[in-house]
Amino acid sequence: MKKLNKGLAKAVVYSGVNVQSGEEVFVISSVNAVELTHEVVKLCYERGAKRVHVRYRDGELDKLAYENQSIETLTSKPQFVYDERNYFADVNGCVISIICEDPNGLKDADADKITASRRADMQGLAPYYEKSMSHKIKWSIIAYPHPEWAKLVFPDLKERDAYKKLGKYIAKATLVDNDDPEKAWKKHNAELISRRNKLNAAKITEFHYKNKLGTDLYVGMPEGYIFGGGADTYNGHSFNPNMPTEEVFSAPDCHNINGVVKASMPLCYNGKIIEGLELTLKDGKVTDVKADTNVDILKGIIETDEGSHSLGEIALVPYDSPISKLHTLFYETLFDENASCHFAIGKAYPTCISGGSDMEKDELIRRGINDSSVHVDFMVGTKDLQITAKTCDGKTITVFENGNFSKDFE
Repeated sequence: MKKLNKGLAKAVVYSGVNVQSGEEVFVISSVNAVELTHEVVKLCYERGAKRVHVRYRDGELDKLAYENQSIETLTSKPQFVYDERNYFADVNGCVISIICEDPNGLKDADADKITASRRADMQGLAPYYEKSMSHKIKWSIIAYPHPEWAKLVFPDLKERDAYKKLGKYIAKATLVDNDDPEKAWKKHNAELISRRNKLNAAKITEFHYKNKLGTDLYVGMPEGYIFGGGADTYNGHSFNPNMPTEEVFSAPDCHNINGVVKASMPLCYNGKIIEGLELTLKDGKVTDVKADTNVDILKGIIETDEGSHSLGEIALVPYDSPISKLHTLFYETLFDENASCHFAIGKAYPTCISGGSDMEKDELIRRGINDSSVHVDFMVGTKDLQITAKTCDGKTITVFENGNFSKDFE
């Protein structure tokens, strides 16, 4: 894994957060990704970072906490638990998250405890999320193979072979299998930016999603919407929040979403796998919730707050995206969302509307930009997905046909 470690470290430090001299960096990693973390920290300092602080996660400790702590304890954590990450947002630092988890790690944990703890964490980390979702700091998420994750993704392989194959797929999806990953990321970003520019120029007022799975959803768009995708910019420097990324995304009008949407892939949320997710919405509000497994977890997400009863992100990804062509269900949103069109329950990115980064919450909500303490992606793309759109001049255009962008938006 030495080659993978070096490649991923370069990708996330150079193209992910694009560390600059004098910046402070916070690395949130896993006890299962120590060698990669060392490479990341080394490169940050080579780029001139002022300070690099690391916080390790351990899934076993999380499980023990849920088994032994009460909901009251889990929701009244000491302030220092949140101060670390909020500090780096306050000093406009860089935040690197390294995902290396067992997707089933919390399958036996109490769902109510998980939901309550997650809500408390989102509130405690509100200063960080306010800045990160407005792109007022540089942040990036990347993944590293975990043995149990590899076994879940490739159950027919021996553990060692599954681990190696997952590492190979991560390298391919994050472009680190190229001779020059930094150059590859620049080229990839340029392609995504070209696509999002076409969608912005179309001046769409409403999308209509339809497929044989049962999705039949009308999604209104706010005036002045902005599709993002690929690299973003903070303080004159580009950065890639998600590695990998194949999406172009925006925010729907949270007051104008009607119909039924069904997930095309399982959703792994805090160690629980939700299958058969189905939502019904009227005038932007969820009126019915269904799932084949862990429906209590899904209902907990929806009931988080007022904004979690609506959608905050609309993301377009072709069915024939490079990650989709791997024909692999990763059980990890960072990858699965880049193999499929998706929506997000909850908070919208303020950057998805013109001038949104400088608007107050009340103005954003009035303009249709949803606010919530959660942002949970779920996948809806299928091979037969059709997406048409109405434009401000009354035309109907085809955006997706047979699961992929039409030739006008390629």
